[in-house]
Amino acid sequence: MKHWAVLLVPLVALIGYFASELGRVDLLLVGTITVDVVDDGSRPAGGAVSYAASIARAYGIRACVVSVAGEDADLSVFAGHELHVVPAAATLTFEHTYTWFGHQRKLRVTANPNVTLSRAHVPRHCQRARTVILGPLTQHELDAASFLEYDSMWDALFRGRQHIGLMAQGFQRRLGPDGRVLPLLTPSPQLLSGLGRSRRVSLFLSDVETEPWSEDWLGLVVGSAERVLITRGSAGATEYNDTGVHDIHIVPVDKVRDTNGAGDTFATGYMLALARGLPDPGAHASWAASRAVMQPQSCKPHCAGDLIEGHVPAWRPADRLAAAAHGLGAAARGLVDRGLREGLAAALHLRQLPPGTLTQMAAKATAGAGGGAAQSGKKKSGGVGGKKLAAGPADEEDDDDDDELASVTVATVTL
Repeated sequence: MKHWAVLLVPLVALIGYFASELGRVDLLLVGTITVDVVDDGSRPAGGAVSYAASIARAYGIRACVVSVAGEDADLSVFAGHELHVVPAAATLTFEHTYTWFGHQRKLRVTANPNVTLSRAHVPRHCQRARTVILGPLTQHELDAASFLEYDSMWDALFRGRQHIGLMAQGFQRRLGPDGRVLPLLTPSPQLLSGLGRSRRVSLFLSDVETEPWSEDWLGLVVGSAERVLITRGSAGATEYNDTGVHDIHIVPVDKVRDTNGAGDTFATGYMLALARGLPDPGAHASWAASRAVMQPQSCKPHCAGDLIEGHVPAWRPADRLAAAAHGLGAAARGLVDRGLREGLAAALHLRQLPPGTLTQMAAKATAGAGGGAAQSGKKKSGGVGGKKLAAGPADEEDDDDDDELASVTVATVTL
């Protein structure tokens, strides 16, 4: 009976794990909604999170969306999603000016909600989303680092393994005195802190943001992220990950009608393909972006995913279970890898110690224990009322041995 009980406990835990995965939120989108004022006087909705919501709906995914907006915001692009809006006095508003026959765009912020979104704004059940996509549009509107933090061990178990994507274009912008959007020449503190220390984040940028970076800055960012993807317009994209540097080619289309939202579509398509375990998320993301550029600006962001809809099978319970199994396997591999790394580090440290060090330490520890007992006997026999009458040379020698042993032991524990 005891043997059955031992087998039953992990089996029940495994069944509970897969049952909880079936009810898990598929996608969390966090970012600011915008009003985009263009040359013809129209004021369409915009923002990375708006395009991501349109693409997610085309994939048949109902996302949790957390954003900040004023009363003038058009929220219709989020129809079908679970929307949570942090109210603000104004909606982030960009004034778009096109020069050089429409090939160069200048941006100016004319209204700013001045609210910094963080994980604290996200409902508890949405925090457990399988995939998280963060889309800041300005430098201080989103605390990306908060989504990498855990309140406790239970919080880490509750939220489980997550795919986190950071569309960090906004972190590489600064605002001039007149509201003009100006580029940053090096990775911003917000971007670096948003990558964390555990290499869990997939970072998405364009060559516009990364072109001024030195090789050292690029190396630092690549080394801090799980993967870095840099889109290059008609030249495709470049992916940096543990296996090297890889080119992602574009999917040719008959006519490019408008490129707005192509990068957001690429990032969203990549993250959804990654969560689903597709073998080549980059190729899938490139295909999704090619559908978005075939749509006119006049209907965006609502229509950005229209040419995707129906071409990607919706998530079924079997797909969610497969993703859960993949996540469980990845977690197990992570634990094994960490154990091997720590074991190898310990072995390398032991090899650097002089021969006989461990034997000497063991002998000193044994002698120290025996000496302590003998010293206790001396105190009882040579003192009155437990007090020591005099200190001799032998006592000083014992003290030196104890100090030496203590220093060796502390050094070993520290390493």
